[in-house]
Amino acid sequence: MAIKAVVFDLDDTLWDVNPVIRRAEQVHYQWLNNHAPKLTARFTIRELKGYRISLAQRHPELSHFVTRSRMKALHECLLLSGYSESETQQISEQAFAVFWQARNQIEPFPYAIEALEGLKRDYLVGALSNGNADVFQTPLGEWFDFAFSAEGLSVAKPDARAFQAVLDHLDCQPDEIAFVGDNPEHDIEGAKAMGMKTIWVQVKPWLKLKQPVECDQQVDDLQHLHQAVRALDQAVV
Repeated sequence: MAIKAVVFDLDDTLWDVNPVIRRAEQVHYQWLNNHAPKLTARFTIRELKGYRISLAQRHPELSHFVTRSRMKALHECLLLSGYSESETQQISEQAFAVFWQARNQIEPFPYAIEALEGLKRDYLVGALSNGNADVFQTPLGEWFDFAFSAEGLSVAKPDARAFQAVLDHLDCQPDEIAFVGDNPEHDIEGAKAMGMKTIWVQVKPWLKLKQPVECDQQVDDLQHLHQAVRALDQAVV
């Protein structure tokens, strides 16, 4: 069947996530320094990150809930710093709003906007991400028709249920979807197992892969993405 929709992973597919998170955490910590000085007197930014990692290890049930996990870690650190429960609740919510706003201030990879503009003319465009960015709050939001996250679905890629949510939303067959992502396991293998067409994006190269990635198309930059989708479309018999 012809391609009906192009569905993207977000982090490290359309933008480099590491500098985004680093900047968001710096903005977040500076806000906390101004509004919760007892916390920053006790925890450095590195120590807060370490606490989040420790909490994730203690609560594996939160593995798909990035926002909830981050807020719970901050909540506990605020209590440990001497804030009351009511103060902690208020500070946690305000601090996360600051973090989340910065989290969505992404710098698209080269040609990301051009690729989305071209694809939008021919296909539905969506997102399925394990992260907690809101694509509609980013500079790329205007080119997306829908978006799903692991947190919203309570299940993460490569679980088939995450991809099934996209199929249910679009009411289409798996081979009518071209899934675009950078992660060989979560994105490419997960989508392929569902019968979707796959395009592996390597703007940020994956190193030390144990075996070749089996995908329908591969691009090293987003300049060639529209061409790759068209190749899949034209290959349909």
